[in-house]
Amino acid sequence: MVMWIVPVDAMLWHTLESPVNLTEWDGRTIEFPFFARVLGIRTGSEENVWKRNRQYWETMDSEDPLLIYRTDLERYIGFGRVGQKAETTYFGKTYWGDESAASIFTVDDYDDSLDLSPETVNDVLGYEEGFRPHGLSKVSPDRPISELLFFLDVSRGYVKT
Repeated sequence: MVMWIVPVDAMLWHTLESPVNLTEWDGRTIEFPFFARVLGIRTGSEENVWKRNRQYWETMDSEDPLLIYRTDLERYIGFGRVGQKAETTYFGKTYWGDESAASIFTVDDYDDSLDLSPETVNDVLGYEEGFRPHGLSKVSPDRPISELLFFLDVSRGYVKT
């Protein structure tokens, strides 16, 4: 199983917080719903982190779990799954003011009931205490992803211990 950590800044926040009307997007294909939460990954430059973002984005599969990290709050604030993907500057031009975030994906089954410190997630995943995600991050399959998913369910009150 692949899990993704997605840092979200204030620029991208409003298209995650509330579903966006995708019927206004000329590039929308039938696979995309009429309304969806949308995030974009900066892949439009030669910067190394953006090259990595592109490589990661290309390997993201529908239904892969997402852990959302709000960079300005330094908190993990949500969880969801990868939906549909596309390459477009529409969202960058229309919503984000940044056309470099052209590799987009919808976020399905979004749940914003998390409020976890980076240290808590780092402890579960065995990351260094001071780790903060910068750019799209792929959680290594040798990390305890199942344990993190269980921990997230407990944290949200879905599982009673």
